[in-house]
Amino acid sequence: MSTITRPTKVEEGWLECHVDKGMFSDELAVTYPSRGAWQKSVFVDRRAVKGEIGTVGKVRVVVLRQDGSLMAVLPSPEQDIVYVTPGDISE
Repeated sequence: MSTITRPTKVEEGWLECHVDKGMFSDELAVTYPSRGAWQKSVFVDRRAVKGEIGTVGKVRVVVLRQDGSLMAVLPSPEQDIVYVTPGDISE
């Protein structure tokens, strides 16, 4: 049986992603990673994104660091979590 432990460090940051048009005018679709095979693509509030449709931009995330792993909580309704590389996160 696996257990969930609290992350050792939580902070906010910007995650590099690919930005696409959302289903509604107040949302955009963001895909991580921005290049190559995608890990997750979700709809987020337009205000949480820097960048233009069809380009590489950034999405505001909560960054979790635990046991050497780096993860980001996306601002989607489900708060999807993706494993990220340090170079894709900025302040």
